[in-house]
Amino acid sequence: MGQKANPIGNRLGFIRGWDSQWYGGRNYGDKIAEDAAIRKYLYARLSRANV
Repeated sequence: MGQKANPIGNRLGFIRGWDSQWYGGRNYGDKIAEDAAIRKYLYARLSRANV
């Protein structure tokens, strides 16, 4: 049995871009802190959900 490759991983950079891509401009530091807080919250809430 062969192993299947992820089609999104194969297309990144050629046909489509990354799913999470953003630019902050002057507020880049604030956006990074906000992103880290959101990821931390979601990880805490969904860590046992097998998502």
